[in-house]
Amino acid sequence: MQLIVEFLGHSRRLANAREAVVRVGDAASYRDVLRQVAADFPALLGPLIVPHSFGLVPSYMLNVDGRRVVSDLDASPEDGQRLIFMFVEAGG
Repeated sequence: MQLIVEFLGHSRRLANAREAVVRVGDAASYRDVLRQVAADFPALLGPLIVPHSFGLVPSYMLNVDGRRVVSDLDASPEDGQRLIFMFVEAGG
């Protein structure tokens, strides 16, 4: 399957890219997508993607198509989805 990953803010600076096409197997999870992103953009491993578990550091989230946040990284994405690396902002 093929997904588009969009980088915003700090992730864009580290990746040195606005977006990337990521290819993973048909049975892949969001965690597998993050594993592939870390392989393609090693500068993200540590600052944004947690080594070994391939989760996200607490200050980041993965948004799907600008509509929802991924709450379960072991769930399966759908082919063609746009995943956005976003900084979690708190306000009041």
